[in-house]
Formats: sequence, structure tokens, C-alpha cells
Amino acid sequence: MHHVKINELARDIVHEIINKKEIYKAEVHKLENGATVLDMKDASWEGGRLVGEICMGGLGKVSFSNCDIEGHYLPVVNVYTSYPIISCMASQLAGWNVKLKKEVEKDGEIKKKKVFESLGSGPARAKSKVEKKLFEEIDYEDDSNCAVIVFETAKLPNEEVMEIVADKCGVDAGETYAVCAPTACLTGSIQVAARIVETGIHKFHEIDFPLDIILDGFGTTTVAPIAKDDFAAMGRTNDSLIAGGFTYYTIKVDKEEEEEIFDLVKKAPANTSPSYGQPFMKVFKEVDYKFYDIDPGLFAPAIYTVTNVKTGHSIKAGFKNDELLKESYGLR
Repeated sequence: MHHVKINELARDIVHEIINKKEIYKAEVHKLENGATVLDMKDASWEGGRLVGEICMGGLGKVSFSNCDIEGHYLPVVNVYTSYPIISCMASQLAGWNVKLKKEVEKDGEIKKKKVFESLGSGPARAKSKVEKKLFEEIDYEDDSNCAVIVFETAKLPNEEVMEIVADKCGVDAGETYAVCAPTACLTGSIQVAARIVETGIHKFHEIDFPLDIILDGFGTTTVAPIAKDDFAAMGRTNDSLIAGGFTYYTIKVDKEEEEEIFDLVKKAPANTSPSYGQPFMKVFKEVDYKFYDIDPGLFAPAIYTVTNVKTGHSIKAGFKNDELLKESYGLR
């Protein structure tokens, strides 16, 4: 059991942004119920980087570097954490669907209209534990008196949305913080790329890889060029992970179990999915834009490297697909 308080760690980063909002190009809104909303759609590189670290509950670090894709110079993120399950699965995973509906009259009838909906990520998930089954597997409790949630949306949450967050997390509304940015902006590209380690662990979870043997995680992938709208950005940011994402994990397992574990690693990369091979938006179109008709195994890094510290042995699986990235990004 870990006693680190990820919501408090994330709140410290939020306060850093608030205190230097002009530098990070953040808009800060204080709602009537005391909740704080950060609009990061026009944030700077450093602001976007900090959003990535907020998503990881303050237990991961994000930095920038660069890469070359057949002569095209592109930025990349490097992400690392020594608390992979807490920072990624208990915090960063976008698994809490927060929505608000209101009753409206239409054609003489009372109907419910959706006024807000967004997948929430960040440490508030560890307070709400809405994803009950997942959190039953994670041996972690956060007794912070605050809740920090990240919404990938341009529509900012209102008081009622933040009351939902406060109620589910068991904290006062005045101790809730929402960090918001759409996909089609610099912060959107950065924070999705910063999910590379989490994406790899999530795929491990899907194929019944024992998460408790993972010690550390490191990942690198391209920051997707900003797309014209959120729909197009969804394709590019997914392709950054699927076609261009590198991950490295250290594990600790007995020699007798290593072969079985390494066989699971071979099943993890994105290229093992039957849906793999084209830019994400083409795959999406082929299933008539029905997201859940896409093989979930596609959502994985391009490359895994895993080292067993108990034996010193390593395995590598998957490959980078520069041609797919060039097509997705519109590189000429």
C-alpha cells in the first residue's frame, strides 16, 4: 500500500500554473461554488508539459526532445515514472466518463439534454473509484482532501459538473480542480503523447500481463502536428502512440516464469492487432466511425522493450512505422 497523495501532488502543479498563468498561457476561472477550472487550450509548451504531469498525479515526469522522420524534424516527449501502476492506471488512464444532463421541454415533452460530457483522467479517478473493477485490482488509496481532474475538451465544466466531481470524490467543491484542453491544440498533442507509458501498461492489462511485476516505465513518442479540428487530431495523436511510440519497462520475475512473461510481451505491440496497418482515421472510417468496433488491441505502443532485473534478460517486440506517421501527419 502506498501512502503518497497524488491529488495533493497534482494540486501543487496546478498551483504552479495558476501562480504563473501568464508564463504558461493559462486562463484560470474560479466558479461560484469555489471550484477552479484551468483552460489550457492556448497553453505554452511548458504549460502542456505540466498538464501531462498532472495527468500522472505528479508521479511521472515529461520532457521534450526531437526526432527525424525521413528528413522531417519533429518534437517528441520523453515520459518516465517509478510508480507505473499508480501514475498510469490509477491516475492517467482516461476512464471516468463525466456527464451532465438537464431536463428541457421540446415539442411539449420533457426530455433530457446532454449539456456536458468528457472522459476524465488524472488523480481524481483514484478518489472517485468509479471504475470499480479496475480499482479493486489496484492496491492504492488516496486520502487527499482535494480532487484534480483533466478533461480533453474545449467546453469548460460548470458548477454542476464540478459538484458531480466533488460528490464522487468525497471532497468540498472548493477543493476541486479541472484542467481542460481540446485534442486539436498544442496541449492536446503533448498530453496524449505523454500517455505512451500508460498506453503500454493498459495493453498489458488487457492481455492479462501481471502488472504487479512492473517496476519502472519509460516512453518516447512524437508530439503530433496540430490538426485542423478535434476529429482529425484524434487520428494523429493515436497514430503517434500506435506507429511511433517506444516503451521500456523493467520487471522483476523469477527465471522460471520469464519465458511465459516474455511471450506475453510479444502479444502487446499495436502491430499484433488485425486493425493495424493504416492511419487511425482510415481504420475509424472503415467501421463507420463506431469507435468500439475497432479492435481494442490496436491501442498500444509501436514498440516494447522489457528487461527482467532478476535475470538481466531483455526482450523487444514491435516496430516503428514511419510511413504510417508521414501519411497521418500529412508530411510532404
